[in-house]
Amino acid sequence: MSNKLKILIVDDEDALRYSLKRALRGHALIIHEAESGESALKIAKMEMPHIILLDNRMGGMSGIEALQHLRGICPEAKVIIMTAFTTTQTTIEAMKFGAFDYIMKPFDLSKILGLVDAAIDVVLETNKDATKSGAKEDGTIIEEDLKVGIIGNASAMQDVYKMIGQVSSSNVTVLVTGESGTGKELIARAIHSNSLRTNQSFIAVNCSAIPENLIESELFGHEKGSFTGASQQRMGYFEQCNRGTIFLDEIGDMPLPAQTKILRALQEGEIQRVGGSQTIKIDVRIIAATNKSIESMVKENAFREDLYYRLNVVRIQMPALRQRSEDIPLLINFILNNLSKNNHLVASSISKEALGILSEYSWPGNVRELENIIHRSAVLAQGKAILLKDLPEELILFADSLKEATSEKRSSRGLNSNPYEVLYQMLIESGENKDILKKIEIEMIQLALKDNDGVHSKAAKVLGLTPSTLKKRILETDT
Repeated sequence: MSNKLKILIVDDEDALRYSLKRALRGHALIIHEAESGESALKIAKMEMPHIILLDNRMGGMSGIEALQHLRGICPEAKVIIMTAFTTTQTTIEAMKFGAFDYIMKPFDLSKILGLVDAAIDVVLETNKDATKSGAKEDGTIIEEDLKVGIIGNASAMQDVYKMIGQVSSSNVTVLVTGESGTGKELIARAIHSNSLRTNQSFIAVNCSAIPENLIESELFGHEKGSFTGASQQRMGYFEQCNRGTIFLDEIGDMPLPAQTKILRALQEGEIQRVGGSQTIKIDVRIIAATNKSIESMVKENAFREDLYYRLNVVRIQMPALRQRSEDIPLLINFILNNLSKNNHLVASSISKEALGILSEYSWPGNVRELENIIHRSAVLAQGKAILLKDLPEELILFADSLKEATSEKRSSRGLNSNPYEVLYQMLIESGENKDILKKIEIEMIQLALKDNDGVHSKAAKVLGLTPSTLKKRILETDT
């Protein structure tokens, strides 16, 4: 009997399965393959693979559906989901239902091999004596119809989705950090929606919006007559969402006395109303968020250190919009679709020129600022597309300054709008010397790449080439 680990490749593309099999030849694995989710389940029952590479979108059963069944058939298998069609929810569900990792197509073979290596390491460490015993015949998990509302395919957002999937099924306290306007409340709602508490209450509390003298009453309730104006007994947010989830936004602005009571609620699972003596047992999951440096506040004694450690069990860092600018077109499309449905606006798209400027902008207000600008521009647009002139004045000025800076950069190097025109003139002057031609072309390609931060697609556009032609030229100049 072989001691080799088994890997199952599940994809409806013959070419991809062949490429993966070839790439895995040096891994000393027993390789099985399936072209559908249904056949993968049959093979998994017979072979009990240790690692599974699973495509998500196939004819018939989806990868997510197959994953749920596979959890019951071979629960110790490390499943890596592969897909070219990613959404926020599928990423979260993949991790929620126990995927080892999630990779987007097209991918470099080196990246998928790295994930396989990582899976092998885990299998060897934790499952050395794995057998076929204990496998269930039916491992179906009922899929929940959940709507998250988080948009983004950038790698930083994929990491966030994975974290949501990993923490959602537990009751662990989560601290969400990030700049204002990045969508921290959406993360909290996604965790709650994917948790076992999904059918219970979710209450979001903005700690900075409640006056200091009222925050304890709002959170924990009060007894009748406990202070001026307390004409009747009132339940606080913690009691209202018992067995549910409470989201404490901007917790860095919470006064120290209220922090003490939050700590007790976390440690003891109990609260007292303001002016009351009765202890009330509660079961509430806390998700907190802040745009401040809690660590600095702890050092300055502005935030309780013990509460910080209680909240910071799992931390999810929301990336700023400027750190995932590739998501801007997707976000704009999502915002415009929502606006057209709810506000009957004419504008339903955006011009390339306007999109180019929005993609270059730094977005200090993050997604919230983007939403406001798109809403304003869509209202003012006179046609079906938002044009550059429809953007706020500060963005039009930004576009002008960007154009001037680009023009100055080119002028300082003696370049006009198309570097290949300069190259042509230099070639005319140099005659037919092929060595000079090659040197000039190498220099122009290097300059274009430098001006565009090494991004091949942008450099190709500046040079008047397609990305594939630029890649070919680079390979030719390297020889």
